[in-house]
Amino acid sequence: MQLNPLIFGTVKIEYPVLLAPMAGYTDAAMRTLCLEHGAGAVYSELTSAEGIRRDSEKTFQVLETAKDEHPIAGHIFGRDPQAMAEAAQYVEQTGLFDWVDINCGCPVKKVVSRGAGAALMKDLPLLGEIIKKVKAAISLPVSVKTRIGFNNETAGHLEIARAIEESGADMIAVHARLAKNFHGGDADWEKLAEMKQALNIPIMGNGGINTPEDVPCMLEATGVDGVMMGRAAIGNPWIFEEIKKVCSSAFRRSMQEQPPKGGTTNLLNRRDMMAEHLRRLVELNELKQQGSSLSYKYSPEEAACIQFRTHIPYYVRGLFDKKQLLMKLAQLMSVDAIMAEVDLLVAKNR
Repeated sequence: MQLNPLIFGTVKIEYPVLLAPMAGYTDAAMRTLCLEHGAGAVYSELTSAEGIRRDSEKTFQVLETAKDEHPIAGHIFGRDPQAMAEAAQYVEQTGLFDWVDINCGCPVKKVVSRGAGAALMKDLPLLGEIIKKVKAAISLPVSVKTRIGFNNETAGHLEIARAIEESGADMIAVHARLAKNFHGGDADWEKLAEMKQALNIPIMGNGGINTPEDVPCMLEATGVDGVMMGRAAIGNPWIFEEIKKVCSSAFRRSMQEQPPKGGTTNLLNRRDMMAEHLRRLVELNELKQQGSSLSYKYSPEEAACIQFRTHIPYYVRGLFDKKQLLMKLAQLMSVDAIMAEVDLLVAKNR
């Protein structure tokens, strides 16, 4: 199935297969790797509107991007309409972002307990007011990332979809699970299809995409305008290239060539990608600490090594002795030390 470019407002995404925002993962290091391997667009990590309002340097650092990192959305959360509008204005004024995305799908307790994220699905009038305020405050397009519902007792998927569209959003991305289920259970693609039929604005489908082959399945089952993936891309930036092959009509017509089943199994490719990811994390931390008024417990390299620990299990899944490597990683605080351990495991598994 061939994907067409996605256009909303002034944004044009040539290949609408997007990297989902994930706190603790999708910083500029991961985003740029995914863009270079075919991701159509990316999002900043979840950014607090109140943090922007309070001039929090740590919050501003979440919105830092790499050079020429486009298309990219500034992804913000909060429950105060005025704070959200001011945050959106800041995002626009940086000149770094192509559109602003409002989160009303994050199920994490510390976000929901503030009445933000997925909690907004329980208060659709407030969600509508936030969207309207943000739209009025900026000239950039505005999208909303949400879910099919908070739980079975609150607003349903179609009610949520219509409230978002009627409030003026230009695009919607929907994770096809209830917030109460986090990432558990099967994604409900039938509800995505119903939302697609009910909406006039573009809709991105999210949830239940674990392999490249899942993408054409979602497209055929739901008719969504594009797809968004999160965990399947961690430690696997190649997946976006593989999706392009799977979705290519010529590729799928060919009976001689099978769709790739994890083309990332080349050990040396994985090893080299891990080294490059670490290098970019070190560079990001160097930039973060230069000229900062904050005090840092760790050097840029040490901070990068700590941050990379969350990515390691995904890079090595199915290939290495993950438990052995992760136990050693807890003590490793240099790039050379980490890569030396990776090289030992690569040598054992070749």
